[in-house]
Amino acid sequence: MACDILVAVPDATFAITPAKLGVPYNLGGLLTILNMIPMPVAKEMLFTAQPIPAAQALNLGMINYIKPKEEIDAFVYHLAGQITANSPLSVSVMKEELRLLASARSITPELFDRMQGLRRVVYDSYDYQEGIDAFREKRKPAFKGE
Repeated sequence: MACDILVAVPDATFAITPAKLGVPYNLGGLLTILNMIPMPVAKEMLFTAQPIPAAQALNLGMINYIKPKEEIDAFVYHLAGQITANSPLSVSVMKEELRLLASARSITPELFDRMQGLRRVVYDSYDYQEGIDAFREKRKPAFKGE
C-alpha cells in the first residue's frame, strides 16, 4: 500500500498480518495504512489479519485497477509511459508534497513516547517470542495474551 499506483490481478489479496505473529505494527506503516484506507477497514485488517480480495480493495479505493494477468504488464507499462511523458520535476515535487501532506499529523514527544511504550509491552511479552518461534518453526502460534 506504499506504492503510488496499485494495479492487481483479479485473484490478488491484501492482508496486514503482524497480529498473527504477535508483533505490533510500526508507526510509519500504520500512518501509511490510515492514509490509504478507512479506519474501520484498517482495524478489521489489523485485528483479524485476514486477506481482503482485490475486488473489495478496488471498491475501498485501496488499489487503482484490476487487470487480468495476461494484460497487466502492458497496462502498467502504458501507465508508466503516461507518467514519464509529463514533467519529471513536476511529478516528483507533487509526489513529495503529497507524501508530506499525508503524514502531516501532529505527534507530541509525549504521545510518541506513549506509543513506543505500548509497543515495548508487546516486544517484552511471551506472545512476541511465541510469534517469532512459530514463524521460524512454520506452525500456528499459541498466544496467551501475556
